[in-house]
Amino acid sequence: SNRAKSQIALKARVNPSDVYNVTIWGNHSATQYPDAMNGYLIRNNVRKTIPEVITDTAWLRGSFISTIQQRGKAIIDARKLSSAMSAANAIGNHLR
Repeated sequence: SNRAKSQIALKARVNPSDVYNVTIWGNHSATQYPDAMNGYLIRNNVRKTIPEVITDTAWLRGSFISTIQQRGKAIIDARKLSSAMSAANAIGNHLR
């Protein structure tokens, strides 16, 4: 969910640590499904749902999802190595 939180944070112009409850459904493959619809963020000390802040539903339902789904493949292509360490790092960060 690190990548998903980062993408949301960039689009909303907030720090990734201010993005909450973004869920990734499925396994670490192109079939995973990022879900930001029930997430929220803190902007200017105010809690707002992600869809309240990011009103570009085409982005939320389109390129946001495909970017996250293709992340594992992008890591493999760039590093010529498995994306397993990236997934392990994301799990570790989530558990903190």
